[in-house]
Amino acid sequence: MSDLSDSESHRLAVRIYLAIAAVLVVAVLLVLAFGLHVLGLIGIVLTVIVFAIMLAFTAGN
Repeated sequence: MSDLSDSESHRLAVRIYLAIAAVLVVAVLLVLAFGLHVLGLIGIVLTVIVFAIMLAFTAGN
């Protein structure tokens, strides 16, 4: 289905996991610094990002 070799695929997976871990760490630090109401703001921002990614995929098809 794709032309990525196993090592390239592995590196991409590691990058994705590290990005997810970084987002989680930032979210936890924001909640610790500003309280639980920040979770709502994080949810709104991540929703906008997901919609932008979906629009980018649909525009490419």
